[in-house]
Amino acid sequence: MAEAGDNNLNEELQRRLFRLQEIAPPSAMAREILDVVIDEQADLEHVAATIEKYPELAARILRCANSAYYGQRGNIYSVAEAIIRVLGLSITKALVLSLALKSSFRTRNCPGFKAERYWFFSVLTASLARSLAPLMQAEQHPDLGAAYTAGLLHNIGLLALVDLFPQQMTTVFAEPDGDAEQALMRSLLGMDAQQAGAVLCRCWGLPEPLVQAIAYCRDSEHPGDDNPLLSLLKVSVVVADRLFQGDGVLDLHDELHGGQLDPTDVEAAVAQIAERIEDLRGMAQLLAGGCD
Repeated sequence: MAEAGDNNLNEELQRRLFRLQEIAPPSAMAREILDVVIDEQADLEHVAATIEKYPELAARILRCANSAYYGQRGNIYSVAEAIIRVLGLSITKALVLSLALKSSFRTRNCPGFKAERYWFFSVLTASLARSLAPLMQAEQHPDLGAAYTAGLLHNIGLLALVDLFPQQMTTVFAEPDGDAEQALMRSLLGMDAQQAGAVLCRCWGLPEPLVQAIAYCRDSEHPGDDNPLLSLLKVSVVVADRLFQGDGVLDLHDELHGGQLDPTDVEAAVAQIAERIEDLRGMAQLLAGGCD
């Protein structure tokens, strides 16, 4: 992936990459949440107390915990209870990080951007990654929190491109084909959402395996054998694409990267996710609420 400062980048692309880097650091709220999320020593009480400092963020977490996806039907009344009874610490961190970081971006100037579509695909990918993570036959598979975080954040560079280049991205979103959309993005901007996301996440100090997973999750030429999180995310993105388009799982043998996932296991996990598509749409609506 090209980065700012590479000699082979033309001046326009360098300028755009520097504009991306100017988005970092994120807002004060997002910075505080980010510090808590990447602190492996942060316990439940610390995480809950930090979230509760921001009422809108706390309310969104409670709505997620009480959503149909988790089947709680309005029985969760505090962030700590949401963490203990429903979400777990790692999933709460992933959700709150995504919600906090999105506050750094303005999307209203791009009429082609659909917040619910964006969050549905992110939640779908995150749910697939979390379901597939324990099925990986790698020596050390990603933990559920890392898998879910990677799924939620894998396309965050799209928010940055929408913020910085709304006119060009409106043209991109008019393209009905996903692969052609990616190609048009690279043609108009010199980068795609994965490259932009990796630049941002590296600026924000997120773990390098996560940065690499975001950078290469759509790169068919990058095997990812040395990064189980990347291998997992590549499969999750492919499956999410097909479910999103209504194509089913089809034949995944070519995408299962070195036998780290068994096709039968993937099909069973995907079938369970597919049964809850409408609940995932509801979760996406909750996360999309209040988008700038």
